[in-house]
Amino acid sequence: MFEHKDQRRLSNSALYLFSFVFNIADWTPSSHNSCIFEYSSNSVEHRSSRLEYRFTNPSAQPVPEKQNVLVLTLVRDHKSWGQGRRFSDFMNIVQGFDYPLANINLGILASDKKEFNAIVNHIKQIPGDMTHFFPNIRVILREKDSGISRENRKDENAQRDRRRLIARLRNYLLYSTLRDEDSVLWIDSDMVMVPKNLLQRMIDSGKDVLTTATRMGPNGGFMDFNAWVGERITPNAEEQAVIERGGIFVPQPRNVKYTHELQEEFGELDSVGGTVLFVRGEIHREGVAFTTNYVIGAGWKYEGYDGIESEGLCYVAGFLGYKCWGMPYDIAEHSED
Repeated sequence: MFEHKDQRRLSNSALYLFSFVFNIADWTPSSHNSCIFEYSSNSVEHRSSRLEYRFTNPSAQPVPEKQNVLVLTLVRDHKSWGQGRRFSDFMNIVQGFDYPLANINLGILASDKKEFNAIVNHIKQIPGDMTHFFPNIRVILREKDSGISRENRKDENAQRDRRRLIARLRNYLLYSTLRDEDSVLWIDSDMVMVPKNLLQRMIDSGKDVLTTATRMGPNGGFMDFNAWVGERITPNAEEQAVIERGGIFVPQPRNVKYTHELQEEFGELDSVGGTVLFVRGEIHREGVAFTTNYVIGAGWKYEGYDGIESEGLCYVAGFLGYKCWGMPYDIAEHSED
């Protein structure tokens, strides 16, 4: 009898460890009194490296025939929403989708405590008993990852460190929030307009990874030059030596087309950006995430010359048989500042 209990205890422990490592949400053996995945509804939790707030709407009634989607965004501080904008403006974009909100969960990662508190205070005003509203919203604070200022974010010499940090934060948010959702939709915090039917069109396409054309405001030029198909510049011997010493090499296009230059409704891409990015959940679960270094041309002790962050995502996805696609005619708008 004692041996049988020991075996059952060992079995439960092994299953618990398996569920923790592989992120099986909210499973715990009945013999355990607590589990790190268990939280009270609408509460703030403190951990050694982060602060997290969880909003839960137990009244939400998802539409059975619709996919469940996780919408994710990163925000450094209040400036990240764009000039004159705030979290409520981002919420208006998501709530404006022609898609049932009860099938959408939200995840936000902030790097500034003041903005984290502002987001949480806004969410606290939301009633938790609406059948046609988000089932779950999670807000995570990672203060140590404040990053490069918005004003300096476009400096060429800052791009490697900036995009390395963005990749780290995207992956952290993804792995902290993804549970059983069918798809993930990444939206930059400073997007000011996303077509209302875009999410449904992305789902209906059946494509693996999708992005859409993005321009600066309603009348500005097209942007998101991380989404392209074609040929890129490779380093010469002297530049390669600089890379191997840890120096800077700035990737550049040689002969490429960007999303807005594609002619098809869905055009194949070699790389995607992150302004509005759709990824089937299974693809993320299989390890296709945002690369934290230049993976193309990398050696054991030095990184390569291209393929970081969202560009690296397509590189990895391709080796697993998945494809990236652009939607040139479904145009989203980015803040002009």
